[in-house]
Amino acid sequence: MKFTVDRSQAEVKSFAKPGEYTVVVNSAKDEGLDKYGNPVVTIRYKAATGETASDRFTLKETLMWRVQSLISATDANIDDGKEFDFSVPGAFLAFLQGFVGLALNIVLEEEKYTDKNGAEQNVLRVKRLKKTPADEAF
Repeated sequence: MKFTVDRSQAEVKSFAKPGEYTVVVNSAKDEGLDKYGNPVVTIRYKAATGETASDRFTLKETLMWRVQSLISATDANIDDGKEFDFSVPGAFLAFLQGFVGLALNIVLEEEKYTDKNGAEQNVLRVKRLKKTPADEAF
């Protein structure tokens, strides 16, 4: 029997309800630039159950607290005071790709928004990143 890998055939399950989940950083993907010219990276988190959630990280001074939260939540091996130069093309993406495989807890909350057709929608968004308690780690 021959087998051809086709990831598009794999089932991707989103989390069904708000809550706190133990996950691993599964991937970090370059999403190009936002409308203001800031680099954007999408991180995908995956639980042991196969459920996934995505989170967008934008390289913007006012949003760097999110990167600090990711460092803290994953216990990444990065010393306080270490500096990174994200002005170098691709450096922000490469930095976030370094978190792939690290565990953390994410808190998902339901958020309402109006889509481009004017319809109200509900979506689960990553609202907080937390350390995974030692007894819950993968």
